[in-house]
Amino acid sequence: MKIYLYGKIMHVNTNYLILDHNGEGELIYVADIKRFNKDDLRKIFIYDVVNEYKKTTYGFENFKELIIFEDLISLQGLGPKTAISLLNLGWENLIQLIANEDKDKLCEASYVSLRIANNIIFAYKQKYAKFLSKLSDEDLLKIKSKNTSDSLREKFEYTMRMLGFKKQQISYALEKMSITENIEESVENAIKIIGMKQNESRVLDQ
Repeated sequence: MKIYLYGKIMHVNTNYLILDHNGEGELIYVADIKRFNKDDLRKIFIYDVVNEYKKTTYGFENFKELIIFEDLISLQGLGPKTAISLLNLGWENLIQLIANEDKDKLCEASYVSLRIANNIIFAYKQKYAKFLSKLSDEDLLKIKSKNTSDSLREKFEYTMRMLGFKKQQISYALEKMSITENIEESVENAIKIIGMKQNESRVLDQ
């Protein structure tokens, strides 16, 4: 049984990527696709869902995320698509929502009804609360920091899209800068970076 695949990401779409693993292209559905970039060399943990019609491979950034996915799909009426939708919230954020019985936030994920949210909380509240209680202050701070960082990035990307910038332009800007809590300032910096890139391209084309 394969636990993970290692290779080069050849293509990134809205909810899946294609990984070149030993010369073979593997189509892998992942949560939070923005964590994966074309041409990256990555280790991706995998889980195969097989039925009589096809095999679908789901991928995860780390082993903890894979375990949470397995927990979720073990519940009756909760399939892989719903599990991936929940993991789009970020696995660190997700286990906190479950431990804190935050049904409203869970229901913000696609395909998640109040009944499903209640089932998840009933099944895993204690498990995830226990997991969080065993973490060191440093680890908890990392989770809090990541959740804050993810939230800032979402606000930044949303603002950039509303201003008419394309995904490739936003990704380029993010490679050249760090997002701060001042989203307006971060957007201004990104626009400058994108503008400089466009000016360089014009000079080269002349």
